[in-house]
Amino acid sequence: MSLLERYIFRRALVLSLGSLASLVVIVWVVQALQRVDIVRTSASAAGNIFWIALMLIPDLAAGVIPFAVVIGAVQALNGLNADSERAVIASSGASGFVVQKPILLLGLLAGLVILFNSHVLGPAAQRGFYNGLRTINADAITLFLQPGRFEELQDGLTISIGEVRGSTVESLFMSDQRDPTVDLTYFAKEATLLERGEESYLLLNDGQLHRRTAADGAVSIIQFQTYAFDLADLRPETDGDWTRSSERPTADLVFPDANDEDYQNKPQSFTKELAQRLSDWLYPVAFALWALVVASQPRTNRQGAGPAMGLGLAGALFLKALGFVSLSLVERDMRLQFIVFLIPAASIAFSVVLLRASVNVSDLAIFNRLGDGLRRVGRLFSPSRASGHGAGAR
Repeated sequence: MSLLERYIFRRALVLSLGSLASLVVIVWVVQALQRVDIVRTSASAAGNIFWIALMLIPDLAAGVIPFAVVIGAVQALNGLNADSERAVIASSGASGFVVQKPILLLGLLAGLVILFNSHVLGPAAQRGFYNGLRTINADAITLFLQPGRFEELQDGLTISIGEVRGSTVESLFMSDQRDPTVDLTYFAKEATLLERGEESYLLLNDGQLHRRTAADGAVSIIQFQTYAFDLADLRPETDGDWTRSSERPTADLVFPDANDEDYQNKPQSFTKELAQRLSDWLYPVAFALWALVVASQPRTNRQGAGPAMGLGLAGALFLKALGFVSLSLVERDMRLQFIVFLIPAASIAFSVVLLRASVNVSDLAIFNRLGDGLRRVGRLFSPSRASGHGAGAR
């Protein structure tokens, strides 16, 4: 790359990394706080819970990297226009590819990062996250279960709790349908979490156990004052128990075991996960090209930078939404997996056509009218206008 291209690339990279860090931190904190009540977190559990939550970062980062690319690229291109650098580049006779090349390289670099995450880092982090959740203990019960919500800890095992006070849980409900021959339902006014060495127990006080046999539908009710539930029952019996497709290596998705129970029951989940891993890297490239479409054209300082950023984010959100819809279609019909690749590929082709034709999307009449309308609405609710009306009334 030339000196100018390296300058543009470095500027876009720094802005993209800043956007990525901000987005990941915001999303991660929201995800972590949804699961963890810091007030109830004991010092001994904080480290384990924090480590489990860290396993969410690769997946979250992969989701926001394309948006960080479009934000950083548009900001860099807007900065070139604001400093009149873009006009100087154009007037010097340099081709538009001088500006386009660094942004495209940024998108390709982000695509390689996502490709590595999709096939190596992401599945490993997902395994670490869910393995951490599977090692259920007293801390996990109090920290990861939110009062008033029904949470499915395993397939067929649902639990709901009321208020939590230290190691004591009030109003516990637990439905255990993991055994196909019998359904067990526990009710307890109070439950206490106990740990004895490496063993953890849920001590139910003043409750009932409803036992329903699947063969004849007979129901028996057992009233108890104290009942000990071994939390070891919440751990998987084997390493492969209830393994999600997101945790599996890519090789297992490409060459699934025909005897795998998960593959036999939900083959579409394997197809969907593989299609997502193979197509996610295309989105940073598509977003980088879209940023060039909306912000790479020279403009004067009189033209604001807002429309370019608005169009960039709107187009990115629309494309990503189409991607989510295509993945949901694969769950219904695996033959539609080609749509998962078609959507980002079509976006890339569309952006290339617009760039080759030198179409300035931000200057199209429809967007100009939309921008004028938004500015008029903004002036109606501006503080200066409101104060002017107030002064006239006096």
